[in-house]
Amino acid sequence: MRGLIAVTVVVILVLAVVLMGRSSARPAVEKPGATGTGPTQGVTALFPVKIVLECEEPATLEDKLPDGTVIWKQGQMTVGAVVKYLESPDGWIDEWVKGNPTERKVLKGKPGALPGKGSYVFDAPRDDTYYVNLRAKWYDDCGNSVWVKVDDSPWFELEDQNGQIGEKNYKWAWHQLYVRGHPKGFELKKGQHALWMDTREDGPRLDQWVVSTDANPPIGEAVQKK
Repeated sequence: MRGLIAVTVVVILVLAVVLMGRSSARPAVEKPGATGTGPTQGVTALFPVKIVLECEEPATLEDKLPDGTVIWKQGQMTVGAVVKYLESPDGWIDEWVKGNPTERKVLKGKPGALPGKGSYVFDAPRDDTYYVNLRAKWYDDCGNSVWVKVDDSPWFELEDQNGQIGEKNYKWAWHQLYVRGHPKGFELKKGQHALWMDTREDGPRLDQWVVSTDANPPIGEAVQKK
């Protein structure tokens, strides 16, 4: 009887040693963002950055010509909620270049050539690729674009038909900066940067700029500031 008990004890001890060995050999699994000594030490989930800039609150803005002609002005309208925006009154470009009908086409096609530049300062919280989105209500097929650049980059043309209801009828919509059919990404370092816009056509109303690490444009209404 004593022999049987001794054998049983030995078997139990052997099983315990085997199970402990398997447990210690199993690799540690850590959740993203956890800190410790496991294989994912220091891994942090990166959530998309979304920087909201109100168009009617620029850091700098050339809003008038020397003769007092208004290039940009603030306005507001109610579309479910009150929308405050920056508007380029329709027709001022034609008046400005009156007497030289070829100049309008030349200046319109030359990046940054028309008056009306504005800048918006923002802080990038990390090194990453950032995309530029604009919420705007285009005026018509000849008032559906602006020039845009970030820091010292070249000027890029932001133009599309988003929000079109008819030839001279548009609704508020999101417009992402595309270059050659793809979202234009800007490689930005952590720190302060400037987004610049300039007149390309008169008439549009600009609500919000959203500078985001998400390559997908916002949808729906204006983005709420955090």
